[in-house]
Amino acid sequence: MKSGLDIDHVCALAHLHLTEQEKKVLAPQMAKIVEWVGRLDEIELPVPSEAPGFHLPFSLPFRADEVRQSQPLESVLANAPEKNAPFIKVPKVIEEK
Repeated sequence: MKSGLDIDHVCALAHLHLTEQEKKVLAPQMAKIVEWVGRLDEIELPVPSEAPGFHLPFSLPFRADEVRQSQPLESVLANAPEKNAPFIKVPKVIEEK
């Protein structure tokens, strides 16, 4: 792995406009992050089946599902910029081939 970090190159890739003082503060922090991420190469893959699993030290609270009355259609559509009743009209986001 590369030992030095080109802070100007990283800033250009991330579209960051930092002062020289900010770069001096950020460069060692970013180098530590890169070093830490590099440690992922030390992980044996695939993980052995006898490896301990991930367990939370606490239990997550669950609540029962309850069937409730939904809001009236008129109030749901009241603030929609465009509507085609009974639907909210949104811009198309999927391209057709």
